[in-house]
Amino acid sequence: MDEPDFLTVEEAARVLRIGRTTAYKEAKRFLATNGAEGIPVCPVGGLLRVPRARLEQLAGGPLHWTSPREAPPNRSASSIRDRRPVTTRASSMTAELPFDAS
Repeated sequence: MDEPDFLTVEEAARVLRIGRTTAYKEAKRFLATNGAEGIPVCPVGGLLRVPRARLEQLAGGPLHWTSPREAPPNRSASSIRDRRPVTTRASSMTAELPFDAS
């Protein structure tokens, strides 16, 4: 499969291994700073597209592209929830979180 010249912001987020919200925040920061900071984007109509060449410059090398059909499935909230033991008694509520919440 040919690699696309322009990626959606969500596709760029997957390549960079960041969240969708963070990717859009960084894309908007790119526009707000006239390209000084953030993920490089080109406005196309009402859409934002990320030029693959600029993303490769940012990443420091060629991208390893997988199409959405080839990408591994996202973990659903229920599968994440199933990994955490939770006690729901009124007297105590505990949850083992996958990160330090303090």
